[in-house]
Amino acid sequence: MNHLIPVHTPCVEGPGRAGSALLPAPATTVVIVIVLLTSVLVVCGMPLESVITTITVGGLLAVELLHRTIDALAPRSRTL
Repeated sequence: MNHLIPVHTPCVEGPGRAGSALLPAPATTVVIVIVLLTSVLVVCGMPLESVITTITVGGLLAVELLHRTIDALAPRSRTL
């Protein structure tokens, strides 16, 4: 099956073109949500150390959940 992959396809995306956005929309959305969530927790009286710990652990759990979901839903190559 490797003969079907084009040789000229780059593995890593090169530098952005002139006029391109610095961050993709999903990354910008994640940053905005994290800043808003952090602000709300601090305003509600939660200590900053607890806020940082909560956001960090939640982020790590979210990444692991996404990886496992992608692994479960991705088509698997079957070699016999």
